[in-house]
Amino acid sequence: MQLRRCAGGWAGVAMSMLFLCGPASAADDRMGLMQAYEAALANDPKFQWARAARQEGLEYQALGRARVLPTVSAVASSNRNRAEVTDSNGRVDNRGGYASSTSSLQLRQPLYDPGAWAARDQGIARTAASEALFASREQELMVRVFDAYSRALLAAEEVRLVQAQLRALDEQLRSNEQRLAGGEGTRTDVLETASKRSLMQAHLVVAQDHAQSELNALQAMIGVPVGTLERLKADGAGVPPLADSLDEWRARVLTFNSEVESLKQAIAAARQEVVRVESGHLPRLELLMSVGDSQSDTTSTYQQSSRTGTVGLQLNVPLYAGGAVSAAVRQALAQLSKAEADLASRVAELQVDLQRQYRVQRSSVQRIEALVAAVVTSHTLVDATRRSFVGGERTNVDVLDSQERLAQSIRDLIEARYQQLFAGLRVRQLAGVLQEPDLRAVAAQFGDRP
Repeated sequence: MQLRRCAGGWAGVAMSMLFLCGPASAADDRMGLMQAYEAALANDPKFQWARAARQEGLEYQALGRARVLPTVSAVASSNRNRAEVTDSNGRVDNRGGYASSTSSLQLRQPLYDPGAWAARDQGIARTAASEALFASREQELMVRVFDAYSRALLAAEEVRLVQAQLRALDEQLRSNEQRLAGGEGTRTDVLETASKRSLMQAHLVVAQDHAQSELNALQAMIGVPVGTLERLKADGAGVPPLADSLDEWRARVLTFNSEVESLKQAIAAARQEVVRVESGHLPRLELLMSVGDSQSDTTSTYQQSSRTGTVGLQLNVPLYAGGAVSAAVRQALAQLSKAEADLASRVAELQVDLQRQYRVQRSSVQRIEALVAAVVTSHTLVDATRRSFVGGERTNVDVLDSQERLAQSIRDLIEARYQQLFAGLRVRQLAGVLQEPDLRAVAAQFGDRP
């Protein structure tokens, strides 16, 4: 951009330049985009929730694997007994008080259990879905941080712009009053400018409230106080349009988008759930091994000790469950259909959003060039209108209108630059290829220069 002249001339000239190259603050007071992102990694509540959800999801695989591994259990008991035994002849054997104890160790290993194998595969799919969703949340955080950061900056720039307009109106008002005192101006000119200034003062209050609100939103996300933010470089080179075609980016959505991958894994888990519940109709076969010790555990083994070892098979054949298995199968099939519909719906939404952001990023290059030209032209127009007003060829309203058009052009230019950067990040996020170096490249567009 060729918008660096910030000295001399009329108030409109100062206003237009101030917004783009206003006074620089000390570098150590400013928070950059990457600093905000690093703070959000540690403090953003939504991202902390995503971390916890990921930790929860990691356990699904272990829980599923446990269904096919052997289970070992141990049982021990110790009792104090009193017993009287009467035989068939009526003789009584009063044994008084005595101790008894039992202990056993048992191992169960599924040999044939389709439900267990399905649960294992389901756990693997649910863990993979959780991992993919977390990767999606990581990329989403970069975009959310930039969005909050740029919104706070844009709101702050709006405040600066309104303040610059107020200074321009103050100078215009002084000029009107001097011309009125010299007999060259009119009372109407003074009133028009004073009215415009009052409206701009009210606009400033609204802009300041909005700026504080956006700053609060950023602080809530990153969890640390924010003083000032690095502003877009007035002479920044900008970013080039995306090189690849829209079709190539659309293909990446299906291949690399982590949210899509998470939904695909959710479908795989739903399929395994169908297999798992259908297994309720099938027999299960288990290997059982046990060893046990007992001492006086019954009246017939009074003052006797025994040790037993057992190896065997246990077959469980379901016969009737009141229709519960069939109902569970129908429910699981409905959940599978729902998961497939969720994937189709989300892919369609992502493709629409991708196309919109792709076009914004591509068209922003020409839009920014046009707005740069509009700012330069508006700046020249303000200067020319002021001179024509002094010469009696233009009215005071013409001067105020030219200043307003300049302010709007500057506002549109800054907003277009933010939209271009956001769209580039969003396209990469939707395609599933957004990485930290991409955010660093955007961060390089920020930083005040003297």
